[in-house]
Amino acid sequence: MKEHGDLRKTRSRQYLVDALIHLMDQKTIDEITVQNLVEKAQVARSTFYSQFEDKQDFLDTITDETFAQLRKETKPDSYAKEPGLSSKSSCKYYVKHFQYIAGHAEFFRVMLGRNGLPSFRQKMEESARITYTEILNQFSDEDLSLPKAYLIQYIISAHIGITSKWLEDGMKYSPAYLAELLTHLTFQGVFHGLELDKMIELPK
Repeated sequence: MKEHGDLRKTRSRQYLVDALIHLMDQKTIDEITVQNLVEKAQVARSTFYSQFEDKQDFLDTITDETFAQLRKETKPDSYAKEPGLSSKSSCKYYVKHFQYIAGHAEFFRVMLGRNGLPSFRQKMEESARITYTEILNQFSDEDLSLPKAYLIQYIISAHIGITSKWLEDGMKYSPAYLAELLTHLTFQGVFHGLELDKMIELPK
C-alpha cells in the first residue's frame, strides 16, 4: 500500500510541475494561484496541501529537489580521476550537466525565462558557485591577481547565460556540443588567460 501511495504522490507532483510549466508560459508566478495549479494538473486541492504548505513551499521544494538531483548526477568525484590538465574531465562534467538539463528542458526553460523565478536562478548560481569554489579552492586572490569571488561570478554568469540561450533556441545543439563549447571558453579562454589551465582540476 505504501508503495502505491508513493507512486500516486510522485505522479501528482509531476502533474503539478507540468501545470506550473504550462501556466508560467502564459503569466507570472504572482498571477498563478494554487487553484490554477490544481485545476490545470487535475488533482484535488487536498492532494496539493497534503504535500505542500502553500504555493511558495511548492516552488521551494521543487527547486531544491531539482538542484539536489542535478548535483547528484553531475558530481565530479564520480569521474574526475585523471591527473594534470582537467579540461577533459571538465568536458565530462559539462556533458552530464547539459544532459540533465536537456532531460528537464521545459522546466529549466520556463524557470530561466521571462516569467521565471528569481529564486530559481539564484539557486542555480549557488549550485554552480559550490562547484567552482571547490575547483579554485587551491588559489588565493593573490595567486590569481584578481578577486576570486569575481572570477567565479563571471564564469557562473556566462554559463547560465549560455544555458538560457541554448534553451531559448530549442536546444539545436547537443549536450555534448555545449559541453565542448563551455570547456573551450572556460579552459582555453578564462583559465588560459590567467595561466591556470594546466593547474586546475575538478574537485575529487
